[in-house]
Amino acid sequence: MKVRLIIQDANTPPMNMAIDEALMSSELPVLRLYRWSPSALSLGYAQSVNEINTTFCTENDIAIVRRITGGSAVLHEHELTYSVVLGEDILPASIVRSCRMISGGIVRALALLGITAFPHESLTGNLRSSACFDEPSWYEIIVDGKKIAGSAQRRVRGKVLQHGALLIGIDIEKYARCFNDSQGLAARLVGRMTSISGKLGRPVSYGETGEALKRGFAEALRMEFVEEGLTPDEIRLAKELHDGKYSRDEWNFKR
Repeated sequence: MKVRLIIQDANTPPMNMAIDEALMSSELPVLRLYRWSPSALSLGYAQSVNEINTTFCTENDIAIVRRITGGSAVLHEHELTYSVVLGEDILPASIVRSCRMISGGIVRALALLGITAFPHESLTGNLRSSACFDEPSWYEIIVDGKKIAGSAQRRVRGKVLQHGALLIGIDIEKYARCFNDSQGLAARLVGRMTSISGKLGRPVSYGETGEALKRGFAEALRMEFVEEGLTPDEIRLAKELHDGKYSRDEWNFKR
């Protein structure tokens, strides 16, 4: 399968979300790898901003942006984000099965780094948390029982967008303090999330992580990459989405 490979350095949070949505118009499948500047807390589409400690985020230069995908909030800081755009005809009809198929690229990437990871097979409880890494969903990736990547998916007009954060490092206290229910959250997160650097016991660069993700997706999903940038039409659409949607409080704080 021929796939556009788009590798970008840090964009602002509104622009990152605008680009992901704009790429859903791509004729070819897409794998995009990117970072964030400043750090950001991305909220799930239906998540209430009332769950978020907005004062703490403002005081610590953490932007707040709402995704078009579901799930709970992710702190984008010491991580590398991936997004995949595929036609629905390429994937299983089941959202869980399709998420698991795409997440196979992350499992393979982690194996290349020397980490054994598995898709989560069952839920241990009915916890509904504001924090994405507080409880893994069925298809999400775990290492030694701890979540190392958080992903979410959206299907629109025959296209599937799945994007997610692969943790290179973590600041659990900072992540927990982004939420109003932070009391007890940090203690839970210690036993529920991990990172590449933490597992390997050494610093791991964005470049090393990106190379592993490229190989992981290529091998697990049989992707043949054509590395390129955004088209002029995609740039124009991303700017429109940035200005009219993702940089506006009406979108980011609407719930």
